[in-house]
Amino acid sequence: MTDLPRIGWIGLGIMGERMLRHLAAAGHPIGVYARRPGVTDAFPEATVAATPAALAAWSDVVITIVGEPADVEQVMLGPDGVLAGARPGSLVIDCTTSSPALAARIADAAAAIGVDAVDAPVSGGPAGAERASLSVMIGGTDTAVARAMPILSRLGTTIVHHGPPGAGQSAKIANQIVVGLSMLGLTEAFLFAEASGLDPERVLETLGAGIAGSDLLRVMWPKVAAGDLEPGFRVEHLIKDLGLALDAGHAATITMPGTALTRELYHAVRAAGHAGRGTQALITAYDRPADRAVGTEP
Repeated sequence: MTDLPRIGWIGLGIMGERMLRHLAAAGHPIGVYARRPGVTDAFPEATVAATPAALAAWSDVVITIVGEPADVEQVMLGPDGVLAGARPGSLVIDCTTSSPALAARIADAAAAIGVDAVDAPVSGGPAGAERASLSVMIGGTDTAVARAMPILSRLGTTIVHHGPPGAGQSAKIANQIVVGLSMLGLTEAFLFAEASGLDPERVLETLGAGIAGSDLLRVMWPKVAAGDLEPGFRVEHLIKDLGLALDAGHAATITMPGTALTRELYHAVRAAGHAGRGTQALITAYDRPADRAVGTEP
């Protein structure tokens, strides 16, 4: 028997499965809902619910990390969604990268039935999820965030409350703008170094020691050099996130030409069949000599 809150989880993808394992290991009773058959088999100890509403009725806390804002809206606000079954006094946490406006709408709908809600998108990729070292960006009331903190502290090491509902999503969108435009700079720098006849390893050593150094550079430059397009974060997801950024920028009446250009280049990557590849597949949008192209032998 445990006094820890019962956690209902929706979203057992590359991030969600790793994150839920930490909560299960901590002793939380866990329940799951999944649209894809078989994915709940990874948690034989879990209570499996037939709908998000049924999961919410069982849970003290429901956490979602799904794909698109439309998925968030369906699992949270749909007729069989979380808020259709959530008990007064329960808590919902959305870790999906989604729309700030939708996060605010979910929080309003939750408050109307006596439920606390926070938006808590995460950054750090599968490795961060595996190590429980994610960066967590939170929006919500002080009361709701205080309730969420003990749970989120099992998933991340940098946890920041940015403001009211939707503020966590806005912070995550800022993160994704940096990621997208950094990948653009990294890709063009790699192409320039390659065309100049430089050794990619030596260039990385130099860049990594200077102001251009970053975790993204350290991880992604060798992948580009090796022609490794396996996903840590998929092209299709970054396209979605940059679209959210442009929508939010439009609402705030600011222009972001760099974000728009990067998204268009990623659209070309997706059109070439690389939607499920990692974001380093941006290099496939550029013309390169055949003997230097990703995936070819030297």
